Amino acid sequence: MLTNIISFLLEWITLNTHYDASIFNFEVIELSKSELQALACGGKCPVIAFFKPEVGILISELDFENICNQSILLHEIIHSLQYLNESNLEGAFREKEAYQIQNKFLMEISIKEELIDPLNLKKCRSLQSNALM
Repeated sequence: MLTNIISFLLEWITLNTHYDASIFNFEVIELSKSELQALACGGKCPVIAFFKPEVGILISELDFENICNQSILLHEIIHSLQYLNESNLEGAFREKEAYQIQNKFLMEISIKEELIDPLNLKKCRSLQSNALM
C-alpha cells in the first residue's frame, strides 16, 4: 500500500510543483515511533518523519490512508527533491517551500474529496498531536 501512496504523491508533485518527481530514488523506511525518535533526537521528541540523504526518508508507522499522514510523506519527498536538485534555498526557506507545497496538497485533496472542512497544516497538526504522545 505504501508503494501506491508514494506513486500517487510523486505524480501529484510532478503535476503541481516545479519538481520532476521521476528522479526520486530514495527508500522510504517505516519505523516505530520510539525507533524514529531515538534516531532523530536520541530520545523522546516530537518528530514523525525526516529525510536523511544517506539513508532515505525515515517515517513513523502511520495510517497512510489518512490525508494528513500522506502530506507528511509528501513534505519529506519535497526535501529529497530539493536535495537532488541541489536547491539554492537556505534551510528555513527549504522548510517554508516544503510546508507551502504540503498545504497546497492538503487543500487540493480536501476539495477533491469534498471535505466539509478543508484540511491544512494547522488542522493536521492538532489531529496528529496524539500520535506524538
